[in-house]
Amino acid sequence: MTTNWVTTGMSAVVILFAAAVHGIAGFGFAQVSMGIMPLFRSPSSASIIFTATAVVANARVWWSVRDAFDWEKWIVPVAGLVVGMPLGIYVFSGFDAAQMRVAIGGVLVLAVIVVGATQQLDVVTDWIEEKDYRPGKIIGATAGLLAGVFGGAVAVPGPPMIVYGAFMSASGFWSDEEMKATFTAFFGTLMLYRLGSLTYTGDVTMPLMIEAAVAIPMVFVGSWIGVYIFDNIPERIFQWVVLGLLTVNAVVLLYTAVPEL
Repeated sequence: MTTNWVTTGMSAVVILFAAAVHGIAGFGFAQVSMGIMPLFRSPSSASIIFTATAVVANARVWWSVRDAFDWEKWIVPVAGLVVGMPLGIYVFSGFDAAQMRVAIGGVLVLAVIVVGATQQLDVVTDWIEEKDYRPGKIIGATAGLLAGVFGGAVAVPGPPMIVYGAFMSASGFWSDEEMKATFTAFFGTLMLYRLGSLTYTGDVTMPLMIEAAVAIPMVFVGSWIGVYIFDNIPERIFQWVVLGLLTVNAVVLLYTAVPEL
């Protein structure tokens, strides 16, 4: 496999955009990266480039809130991740390109619903607070397991952990900083685990790692752009725009892939 520098450049631009969206909205790095890149390159290669850059992206954010990190909050979902990731990698190995795009599109739709409900709709957040339910360790480990399956299969692990985090935050068990520290540590661990697993199975190649190295600086540039824009655009409006774009993205992936099945 040789490096196509046009595709590499396009991938770096997507990572830049995804990092900027994440810097503004607080979510979207995985959804944007894995929603757009499979439109112009193979989903499997896109997932590997995203995985490598996601390790860096999560490490960068975690460092900014490292003082709020509690390993006991992190280890619960990681216990499930250890089991879920190999299952997801196994599913990933059986996908062809069309099946992969359909799977990504389906998970994107789920992510839009979960993020929209838990972060944008007051009626849902109010209901969670009134419920006063705090998930136990079994629920936390299950969320980690499902995130591992999603992350291993399509590199979009967010929905199970977002639901888990919404209840933990609403119950007062996690502060905003603690949730960010736990999430970034968990997702960073997940992506590092995924990258190591795919390296072991031979899916990670030197040309792909070169492409990832080219894209990694875009994580920092995009984050800086996102933080700058964040100060000038109403956050909630932007988040609705992002959710709308992700929905369109998911529909395009499904529309282009389903006829090939």
